Amino acid sequence: MDSPRTHISPAAAPPTIAQLPVRLRDLLKREVCLDISRLHIEAALDQVEREAEELRQTKPPFLFLHGKPTRIDFQSREANAVETLAALTRGLQNLEAMRPRVRAWVEDDLETFLRDSQPAYMLGLATHRFFDDWQRAIQRFDQRVAGFRAALGQLLAALSTVPMGVVLASHPAAFEHLMTARQWGTLLDYEFLFFNRVADLQRRAAELGGDTLNRTPDHQFGNHVAHWVRTEAEVVRRNVVELRARLEMAAMDARAIYVAEAALASASARSYVAPMGEALSQLMRLEIDPEEVQTVVAETERMVIAAGG
Repeated sequence: MDSPRTHISPAAAPPTIAQLPVRLRDLLKREVCLDISRLHIEAALDQVEREAEELRQTKPPFLFLHGKPTRIDFQSREANAVETLAALTRGLQNLEAMRPRVRAWVEDDLETFLRDSQPAYMLGLATHRFFDDWQRAIQRFDQRVAGFRAALGQLLAALSTVPMGVVLASHPAAFEHLMTARQWGTLLDYEFLFFNRVADLQRRAAELGGDTLNRTPDHQFGNHVAHWVRTEAEVVRRNVVELRARLEMAAMDARAIYVAEAALASASARSYVAPMGEALSQLMRLEIDPEEVQTVVAETERMVIAAGG
């Protein structure tokens, strides 16, 4: 969120932290704790590097000629400095590896929350503002399409292990893939719904000067997949092949419409989401107990690892 930003007007003041959905609040807290921890580690690194440089400058000449206590003391301090620098560097690298994944989770949940709770955001999109947000909306649509496509492919592969006459609900592995495909289908359905909400808003607001965003069909991909739960594998296999073909056609047609609409967005008003996210991060920072930062960071690391990060 480093691009130029629009100013948040009083009408678009951020919600309170308590008003955020539980998951978004949790993710935002984790991201802020990562940032706090990063700042602490960077400060500690600077301090240790200065101390290590001072140690090098005070190294006795011809150390090997000095008595054993002097040699041991200096070598011990030197080894401690090297070990501390290495540990801090590893910690910083771990944080930097986690931050993109957590940032993506925050952005995704924040986008959904603002779509559903901020009429000013939807109106701005309908009136061709928020250039960056329009671009991200298309990127998110592409991600949902790719996720659903991959999930259907994995489901199709899993069907080969289901015995003849067995329904998917009775086969744990196939059922798990079915639920994953259903989840991705539902996420994609929400994207179609979102763009249609923008289109409907254009039509309801006569002062917008005309409707430019065409509605797209409500494909109900998630519901289609859910109906396969008590269906035999061979029937589901045929349905998956048919649904994948429908998906490709639907995604291609809809994306062309969305890209054309995004091209109308003014670059003078870059984003509604970015400054809102920054404001919420500042509010969250005020609520965090410094004593809990380390624990939250450790929990977040386990979460990212569990998610395949």
